[in-house]
Amino acid sequence: MHSHRAVPELPQLTTGVHLLEAEGRPVGPLHALVLDHLLLDGGRAVWVDANGYASSTHLAELAPSPRVLDRIDVARGFTAYQHQALLQDATDAIEDATSLLVAPAVDRFYRDDDIRGAEPQALLMKSLSQLASYAREAGLPVLVTRTAADDFAAPVERLADAVLTVQQTAFGPRFQGPDFETLCYTDGGATMQTTLTYWAQVLEARAPLHEEAATEEPTARVSP
Repeated sequence: MHSHRAVPELPQLTTGVHLLEAEGRPVGPLHALVLDHLLLDGGRAVWVDANGYASSTHLAELAPSPRVLDRIDVARGFTAYQHQALLQDATDAIEDATSLLVAPAVDRFYRDDDIRGAEPQALLMKSLSQLASYAREAGLPVLVTRTAADDFAAPVERLADAVLTVQQTAFGPRFQGPDFETLCYTDGGATMQTTLTYWAQVLEARAPLHEEAATEEPTARVSP
């Protein structure tokens, strides 16, 4: 699907595991997708953080309204075992109002040298299995990123139902997925960069879509 509309296109996060791939740390695109989903779909997000992605400062800069931030529940761990426990405990946080589960840098802590008593990749695969079960049993979209596209993190891509890539072009970023592609975001031929300000402008341009979605009846979610 190619977009030539004035309103920037962003991928829709449907049920299943979505892997967002980008060079470097895709903070702006990740935050934009999360906020756009909550504004369009309603509900709440459960966010199991790693690598400092859940920055309230960055989210506040992007959010068209501070009220949407109240619908993001963040849990942070600092070791592989803590991260795995938080993913397991997410069962208690997921409720009917939950419409998205976010797990950025999902492989980060499993790369640490101080993991003892278990094979690191086996721990990672157990956590990935937990995420897949939430997508399957709760009917949730699950949005993940990984820190590197190497052999260690290959199971993340194998798990994903869809891989979304975001690439920088001469005119701005472009998302690509199995059935989605956005062309350049331009306004009068001006070039826009992948800064937080840029993503705030994208969400601002999509405000009419968000307002239209807010008048519709939210879709109920089934807890696991």
